[in-house]
Amino acid sequence: MKHTYLILILLAMALISCDQENMGTVYEPDAPYVAFSAPVVSGNILSAENEYSVKVQVVRSDLSSAATANVELEMNDDIEGVFELESSSITFDEGKGIAYANIVPVVNPSLIDVTKTYEFSLTLVGDNVSELYNETTYRASFSLTFKPFGTGVFSSEFFENDWTVEVEKAEEADVFKILNCYAEGYHITFSVDSENNIRYSTQETGYEDEDYGMVSLAMPDSEGSYYYSEPYREDNSYFLIGRMIVDAGSFGHWYEVLTMN
Repeated sequence: MKHTYLILILLAMALISCDQENMGTVYEPDAPYVAFSAPVVSGNILSAENEYSVKVQVVRSDLSSAATANVELEMNDDIEGVFELESSSITFDEGKGIAYANIVPVVNPSLIDVTKTYEFSLTLVGDNVSELYNETTYRASFSLTFKPFGTGVFSSEFFENDWTVEVEKAEEADVFKILNCYAEGYHITFSVDSENNIRYSTQETGYEDEDYGMVSLAMPDSEGSYYYSEPYREDNSYFLIGRMIVDAGSFGHWYEVLTMN
């Protein structure tokens, strides 16, 4: 029995030694490196105070002299033509271990859809980049405070019916929320710009089709279509013209209209 215990102890010591050697190989880089400080950073707020920009933190291991790093931003449908990198090059001052890549708007802030959550996927490139932490995803949205705005009548061409709804408005911008619009717990949020054009992100209605599942309200499908320029405000009416879509496709375009009392 003592002989067995001795073998187990020796085996455990060998495994620990092996594990420490492997850890040294994996986690200790041979040369100075730059890296993102986190793989995912959510909860970033877009506001006038930060000029509707996002600061992406980059760190480095060697502080002995000034250095640069290169970063790329992957475009997606929500950010293309709306946001871009202020610069693809990041500079570390001598003695500093942190620098920032800045994502900035390329349009007037009034044209940014404040109902969306924006996702920014970035990659560090170059010979001095960490193999483990060279990619990150930042998510950013507007912080809005909604207050009661009044009641109105919602007329749905899709559902061939109309009903009374409660509406809230953001204090910070012309952003409106129709509470429980199509179904309990499913709100419809939209923004109105200075020219009375309406924008909104794709939102679930709460109605599930027997054959195709959840139905969502989406903006018209192309900038060149007749319907694209249609969502608009006129006096106390808000014309949320758009598509009713499911995973399998679209039911077409419909006039969904909110008229405030």
